[in-house]
Amino acid sequence: MSFLKNRHVLVASLVAPLLALLAWFAIDFFTGETPHAAVEGQSYALVEKPNCRYDSGLCGLKNNDFELELSYRRISGDRLALDLVSEFPLDGVLLAVVISETDDKKPVPMEPAAPGGLKWSLEARIAEPESDRIRLVASAQGTVYYGDASTQFTLADKNDL
Repeated sequence: MSFLKNRHVLVASLVAPLLALLAWFAIDFFTGETPHAAVEGQSYALVEKPNCRYDSGLCGLKNNDFELELSYRRISGDRLALDLVSEFPLDGVLLAVVISETDDKKPVPMEPAAPGGLKWSLEARIAEPESDRIRLVASAQGTVYYGDASTQFTLADKNDL
């Protein structure tokens, strides 16, 4: 008697993957974290997107639907103009380029590049793009968002993009 001719084995081999998928989604539904709106006065961490760790020319920081995107313009040598674009109007942005985890360099306020608080700019020096990090704090409607990102994205040559 062949396994494939036994209807119990055939039904079990078809039903088992379906039950596994149902269990996966059921566990996520009952135990998973549900997204909630940002609360005024609270602070939330921004997650570095993968494009920050490559020579992409762009760096994204995100928390749920709040997203910031950094780009750069080379001024001269290791001097860059960092440009930040937000989907939501920002009250202010502080940015620091640090060398190591223990570096406690004071953040510098970014300047609004356009009215409305959606575009910000700052001239900065990034000496070692392979190892330097950007620490950023943004405020929007009384809520603070903070993040840490690699400066590797500044190695991209804008002419090649």
